[in-house]
Amino acid sequence: MEIQHLSHQQIDKHRWDQVVLHTPGSTIYGQSWYLDATCPEWEALITSDYTRVMPLTARKKYGFSYLYQPLLSQQLGVYSLKRLKPEEADEFLNAIPHNFKLIEITLNEQSKPSQQFSVDSHTTLRLNLNYSYTLLQEKFSENTRRNLIKASKEGLRFRTNININELMELMSKDKSAGAKVLVVRKNQLALHRLATSMINRKAGMICGVKNRHGELLAAALMGQDKAFHYYLAPALNEEGRESRAMFYLIDRYIHLHAGLPVTLDFEGSDIPSVARFYQGFGTAPSTYSSLRINRLPWPLKQLANRRIK
Repeated sequence: MEIQHLSHQQIDKHRWDQVVLHTPGSTIYGQSWYLDATCPEWEALITSDYTRVMPLTARKKYGFSYLYQPLLSQQLGVYSLKRLKPEEADEFLNAIPHNFKLIEITLNEQSKPSQQFSVDSHTTLRLNLNYSYTLLQEKFSENTRRNLIKASKEGLRFRTNININELMELMSKDKSAGAKVLVVRKNQLALHRLATSMINRKAGMICGVKNRHGELLAAALMGQDKAFHYYLAPALNEEGRESRAMFYLIDRYIHLHAGLPVTLDFEGSDIPSVARFYQGFGTAPSTYSSLRINRLPWPLKQLANRRIK
């Protein structure tokens, strides 16, 4: 298999997207417009016939180049029109240019390498929406039901037309660890690019929950493609937490899309408390892998035990 390394300018994005969109189990993260928003100078490995492709999400820091997992991109890896054998996934990973001294990426479900590579397993939680809302609701946990009963008494209103500035303002008031990451300046810019591109392409929306006074309590950027919907960037203030507004938002989103042949991906989580919240909506686990290769010279090799941001 002949694999070529292309710079960003050399990538034929039309041909690229044809591969990504027709890869079995493909997700939104590998589409060219999504990569343009989250990692504007991404590079690529491709076969000469454009039947298999892999994004190289590159960045430079401290004088060396490395590969990282971009913001709000749960899994990337190799995209292939045919199912990929482990040894074929190996060929792509071995073809990553050696000028990338540190590799910290996640791999989609198709990109499972052989035991030549040591990978860590991660869990995402998904909900098949291709049922009536009544049937979906029956799988909610007792805790989720109790929280929805509380939310129903708060006079909350679900909205699907929240703008990006409202989301960012709400996020600045959210004290959760995830929100703190998203409000870092460079991440704000990436989130703004992604949300704008997503909404312009009708590939997602920002949903929100307001109180009876019209004040925004909870919001989330939701990505959408033919097979999956994605719970990408939630934000919640203290009043929203007290009124269970995020339970209400997800419930209303499920109600709105119940019966469609799509799967709602909650994007995680390996954090037990977050996983319990998602599991309360009747989700099922799905696994993917992460890969870390450290090619840095000594002593930088020892100093790079923590992930580079």
